[in-house]
Amino acid sequence: TVVQEEVDIVDEVALAETGETVVLRTELRDLCTVTFEDPTFVVAMGGEGGEGSSCTGKKAGRGVRRPRLPPEGGDRLRLKLTLKIVADVALVGVPNAGKSTLLASVTRAKPKISSYPFTTVVPNLGVWVPPGNEYGTASESSSGAGSAGLVLCDVPGLIAGAAEGVGLGHAFLRHVERCHVILHLVDATSADPIGDFDMLNREILRYGNGKLATMPQIVVVNKIDAWEEGKGEEWEQGLKTRMDKDELEEKLRAAMTHSRLMWMSAKEGEGVDDLMGRMRGFVRKVKESSTD
Repeated sequence: TVVQEEVDIVDEVALAETGETVVLRTELRDLCTVTFEDPTFVVAMGGEGGEGSSCTGKKAGRGVRRPRLPPEGGDRLRLKLTLKIVADVALVGVPNAGKSTLLASVTRAKPKISSYPFTTVVPNLGVWVPPGNEYGTASESSSGAGSAGLVLCDVPGLIAGAAEGVGLGHAFLRHVERCHVILHLVDATSADPIGDFDMLNREILRYGNGKLATMPQIVVVNKIDAWEEGKGEEWEQGLKTRMDKDELEEKLRAAMTHSRLMWMSAKEGEGVDDLMGRMRGFVRKVKESSTD
């Protein structure tokens, strides 16, 4: 949790000339970051209690009388507390790219999944446990970040202008800052998957101080079942792509600045196990390099 103090910037010239306090703007001053390892931080001190009322219910005794001391007020601050979820992998993509479907297929999380955009309105967390490690061990537990498993954070879908507050994703991009790896989902059935990919990377670059743009990414094309033959009644009618797989791969690799490109169908489970296994190894390397 990031703790910031709201401080008013006063117009000193107007204050000197007229004696009136004119607030130009309000800025946030960082005080601290409260973490799991260091969970406490004193931001304000309480006041001193007074001596109470002089009316004791008894007859006043003899001696010199003096006034009771009043209480002294404590510190007063205007604070802004910003919670930033700590996870290993942040799932980002345009609305309906399949982020919640992937989260539900590899973890026990139960995000809302529907065929319309913005079904995810708050971040969802889930823990992926490697096969054969369902119960974990004392040295390799699977209950949190940094363990044998991976903590995944599903961020609401991003649209153009998200860095300026458009849509729902902007309010939750701060959670991505605390992750180690971005898993960028590309919807193979989108009208313009390359345009979606470029747009989302621009918004990530423009957000905050540009730190997100330097974060390692894995690009995965979802809904590859769109290139397969129909599957009878279970086949989702109308699931079509605007370009074939080879063309999409060529254009994506031309737009990417790295070679980490994978393919999957979160709904059908195709390629998901391979993705999670590779992502586990990649996250471990990123963590090791960040601690060196």
